[in-house]
Amino acid sequence: MVLRQTGSEPPYKVFTVTADPAEGEAMTEAGNDLVDQVAMPAPIRAAIEAFVAEHHVEREFIKRKRDRADPEALAYRAGKREDLE
Repeated sequence: MVLRQTGSEPPYKVFTVTADPAEGEAMTEAGNDLVDQVAMPAPIRAAIEAFVAEHHVEREFIKRKRDRADPEALAYRAGKREDLE
């Protein structure tokens, strides 16, 4: 649940509610909102579980491979001094 300041009474209002942990974490980046976990009501949890059971598609995890670093990428090149000025 994300609460946002109102500047009046009451001091906070419900801005959004999400079941997605990544979305909740992203809402903490601005730093102005209060983000916290709350218990999900049983009927909502049942609806989400039914939706996931019907629509979930398993995807294979593919780990990305890093590009090898080029040790010459930051090397000084003679004759290229005018590029730095």
